[in-house]
Amino acid sequence: MMLKNSAPFVLIACGFLASSCASLPVSDTRTGDEAAIRVLDEQWSATAAKNDLEGTLAFYSDDAVLLPPNSPMAADKKSIRESWAGLLGPNKSTSWKASKIEVAKSGDIGYLYGTYQLSIKDPKGGPAMNDTGKILEVWKKLSDGKWKCIVDTYNSDIPVPAVPAMKK
Repeated sequence: MMLKNSAPFVLIACGFLASSCASLPVSDTRTGDEAAIRVLDEQWSATAAKNDLEGTLAFYSDDAVLLPPNSPMAADKKSIRESWAGLLGPNKSTSWKASKIEVAKSGDIGYLYGTYQLSIKDPKGGPAMNDTGKILEVWKKLSDGKWKCIVDTYNSDIPVPAVPAMKK
């Protein structure tokens, strides 16, 4: 008899506990995640500045995509490697700096944007080309808790040359 009368009380108590647990605040890790991405991105830029191809590629996830300007999308490791191999090497210098970093409240995805600088010297060491531009990176926290870049793109501030007018 006692069990029969206590059933409604148990159900009400369970409902109350479930609703109070649902309203507990979820830990917001955005500040720490943004700081982690900033540190990783600074390390990535420093690695590229050393012309370290393997180290530079290590910041990408296995399924990353690179969207280089004026080129097809690099959607696999081989094409990303080929794109970076053209940017790194003797007489080349590249670096970038994040202007803004933001992470979703969920803590599993973030992005940054900023600026880059690329310099290429001629074989005698004189300047051959200097370029500045913008970057955009999308970062994802993988199942192991590590952040990796999943989408990367950049484009130049140098104006595109004017196309000559066609003769009629």
